[in-house]
Amino acid sequence: MDKVQKALDDLERKATKSVKIISKGEKLSVGDAIKLGRKTNSMISTMKKAVKGYEGTTPTEEESQKILAQSKRMVELSEAQLDHLISLKPHIEKLHVGGLVKKSMLRTQAASGELENVMREKSPENLKAEGEALAKRKQAVFEKALAAFANSTGGEDQAEGEDDSD
Repeated sequence: MDKVQKALDDLERKATKSVKIISKGEKLSVGDAIKLGRKTNSMISTMKKAVKGYEGTTPTEEESQKILAQSKRMVELSEAQLDHLISLKPHIEKLHVGGLVKKSMLRTQAASGELENVMREKSPENLKAEGEALAKRKQAVFEKALAAFANSTGGEDQAEGEDDSD
């Protein structure tokens, strides 16, 4: 479970950094958008590491409680990040990177869904309902953000690679 916990800690740190980048608001530049795309690539890689870390392990009740608390913080960060992106959509479109944002959201949604499924599968019965409620919250904000960027294009090929800097 140490690998899972490390990956989740890394993921939370990277998500916090992403929110900080988006918080620049109207001062967000094309370079910031590209950095955000690379940070997203890094987060997706980290989610995959967490999924892999779950293989062959079952968290204890205490570990599951800790993971659930961390999952709540991650959902809150996702909500903040996606709400910021929605509010910045006109600015993002002006920068011609709306497609990059949409692509990043779709990839993040898929990777986080995989992680969620494994976490739900491995969690104790008494925590499953709370985990499912968090998953629904996250899904709702992703759907809202993806609807906002549904027709966005531009910048899809701009953020190759990963950004692990903090």
